Amino acid sequence: MTEKELCEELGIKVFVFEDSLFEDEAFFVPGIRTMFLSDKIMEENRIKTILHEIGHKNHLPHLYAIFREKYELEANRAMIQQLIRLEIEACEDKEHFNFLAFMQKYKLKTIADEAMVKEEYNNLVSNF
Repeated sequence: MTEKELCEELGIKVFVFEDSLFEDEAFFVPGIRTMFLSDKIMEENRIKTILHEIGHKNHLPHLYAIFREKYELEANRAMIQQLIRLEIEACEDKEHFNFLAFMQKYKLKTIADEAMVKEEYNNLVSNF
């Protein structure tokens, strides 16, 4: 799925800005269903970034400093869940999902990422 197709499916607009304009590399404004991405984000990382930022949609910005770790893990889980869903839909053999190849493809490196990939795959594949 392309970045454009993903945004159409999610019903959001994406604007790319010069990196020096904002402190953050990416952020989502739910009220106007618009994603803002830095021009420094590599093309191959944009879908991952979009899904991660959308994972923050229900988070309260004024509490981010307090719940930073929790919010980031929740956003990563939402991103991983959607990436796996896209991979499963595109895959002909859903039974032989390659966790390692998936993690390498999306540059997921932490033990927390690995645990989430396995959990979300098991949750999603049981629904197919």
